[in-house]
Amino acid sequence: MYLRDPIYLNGKYGRRTRRTSPLRQIGNALFIALVVGTNYYVFFYDEAPPPAPVMNRPEVDSTPDIDEEIPERFAPASEEAEPEPSAVAVAAAREFSGRLKRGDTVFQVLQDQGIDHTVVSPVMTAMRDVFDFRKAQVGHRFEGEIDGQGRLKRFQFQTGPLDVYEVRMEDSDYIAVKKHIPVETQITRLGCEMGTSLFASLTRCGEGPELAQRVVDLLSFDVDFFQEIRQGDVLRMIVEKVHVDGRFLKYGRIRAARYEGKFGTVAAYFYKDQDGREAYYTRQGRALKKEFLKTPLKYTRISSGYTHRRFHPTLHRWKKHLAIDYAAPVNTPVQAVASGVVRYVGKKGASGNLVIIDHHAGYSSYYAHLNKFGRIEVGDQVSQRTLVGYVGQTGRATGPHLHFALKHGKKWVNPLNVKNIEAAPISKTELGRFEGAVQPLIEALRETEVQGYAERRG
Repeated sequence: MYLRDPIYLNGKYGRRTRRTSPLRQIGNALFIALVVGTNYYVFFYDEAPPPAPVMNRPEVDSTPDIDEEIPERFAPASEEAEPEPSAVAVAAAREFSGRLKRGDTVFQVLQDQGIDHTVVSPVMTAMRDVFDFRKAQVGHRFEGEIDGQGRLKRFQFQTGPLDVYEVRMEDSDYIAVKKHIPVETQITRLGCEMGTSLFASLTRCGEGPELAQRVVDLLSFDVDFFQEIRQGDVLRMIVEKVHVDGRFLKYGRIRAARYEGKFGTVAAYFYKDQDGREAYYTRQGRALKKEFLKTPLKYTRISSGYTHRRFHPTLHRWKKHLAIDYAAPVNTPVQAVASGVVRYVGKKGASGNLVIIDHHAGYSSYYAHLNKFGRIEVGDQVSQRTLVGYVGQTGRATGPHLHFALKHGKKWVNPLNVKNIEAAPISKTELGRFEGAVQPLIEALRETEVQGYAERRG
């Protein structure tokens, strides 16, 4: 089918005119009026309901008879009745804990917990008897308890595994104490074959560097652990290990140690005599401690030895070198080889930064080319192993090293050949008791298994 005429979508041709009936118009108007009226009534009309009619009733005395029972809901409140709960809720008791951060003070930490300064002050005052809060450091732990009235019932401050301080409220007063922390000490036997380093070898055998340093301090009178150690040497020892709550805390006393090396065998046994004096002795009862340490530092090599004829690397001529030069990295710690009195601390010509210490029997030790000094001053009484300074390259030096010299009276002596003065040996009256105490240690060391160089623990 074909459309001949177009279809118009708009205009007078597009749709049909529709007439509206008068009745329809009236109905629409009534509907709109009804809707408007209903909305007005719902949202705007708020007339109160009329009062209830008053009924005639006989007059009665408003005061009830004494014997008449008063209904409970009209009864006056009794003076002995319990008060109603307050509308304000009582704060719940709680605990808190944490660590000191940078910039924190203990006083501020307690105030941050909502504790009034009038409570914090007596706590700090009580703690002053057992701990000085001025020594508090970042990382120290704290914990406490606050009761329902906002009062601090307990506060604990811990600076270390064995250093725990606590304040408790007792009879409205705060009492501070240092808590006793129970520890367990275990006796351990250790055998370790050496490699090229004592520290690396003990680490391989499952022990820490602290124990290696203990061994160096104990046997360094007779063994140079920085030059004389060789692969295949054997170290056996009996050492105490301290534990807290089943966890390792630290090494205790070394009870016995025996080092078997290419340069000889050295043994040390701990003994406490009847007068309470404690020291280490050899198997024969000679004191292990000597007047001088064998070396004043941990070094890599001896760069120049004691000689009367050496070609000086800076002056380019033959010159005496009556000392030992220990090559070591800058800032390697340098220790006093013996106890004594500090005579000189400062700069001195070609020696650079120099320390001089006077010792017993007319000896003096010299420490030159230091980078910086330890906390020592002229006139200080220092003990053996006191830190006197750090390796440097000051003065006339071609590289970082320690120039160490030893003088006896007015004569320079070779530090490596000096005859060491031993402390007092075991007395004859103590010798029998000493042998009885040492023999079990000797047998225990002999039976200690040695971990080979190729094995590894820890």
